Amino acid sequence: MRIKVDLDNWSRIKTYNIFSNYTDPYTGVVTKIDVTNIVKISKNEDISFYCLIVYSILKTMINIDEFKYGYVKENDIYNIYYFDNIAATMTVLNKYNELTFTRYVKYNSNIEEFINEFIKAKNDAYNDIEYYKINGLDECNKINITCMPWIHFSNFKDAINHSEKNSKPKICWGKYYCNEEHYFIDFSILVNHAFQDGYHIGCFINEFQKNLNKLSISNKLKIKKKVKL
Repeated sequence: MRIKVDLDNWSRIKTYNIFSNYTDPYTGVVTKIDVTNIVKISKNEDISFYCLIVYSILKTMINIDEFKYGYVKENDIYNIYYFDNIAATMTVLNKYNELTFTRYVKYNSNIEEFINEFIKAKNDAYNDIEYYKINGLDECNKINITCMPWIHFSNFKDAINHSEKNSKPKICWGKYYCNEEHYFIDFSILVNHAFQDGYHIGCFINEFQKNLNKLSISNKLKIKKKVKL
């Protein structure tokens, strides 16, 4: 479900009016995230590390209202909507080792169903099926997720098409590494400052870490086809 925002009564309108006129309204941070629990689950249960991170990102964002606002282009006009769910497209390498994108996968509180949908979307992208398709998910706000599991990094700049209005948060992380028996990733989040501030980034990072730490997986899950990514 989505609801068109009444700008005259939107509490954020003053801040939105400032940053929405910027040539580059995106702001963000790179921080260190502890993924010890996720690494253990991925190895013990043979479930994609990538999938578990994406699930935790969406689970976190769905509980922060500011991440559920975004643009919808209608008759060449960019209107702002509030959405009750969030969906992500993820970058993967296809069978030719070229960059491609999965179709959008929406958050599902049923982790078994989410994992199976993630696996299907990843495998379809690997085989160049349904490239970057939205699949009619008009009730979902959209985010872009990528990773660079080959390197560590201290800064990150994503590609953004500034010829069109873009409200999608953009997330990336690097290779996980071990430090004193804990595993960490360098984690980047970029947001459109017209929709989210540093406060909301901070809320996301703190809740994301909590969700990663407490995530648990039942060994009774019926995973259709496990993949490593």
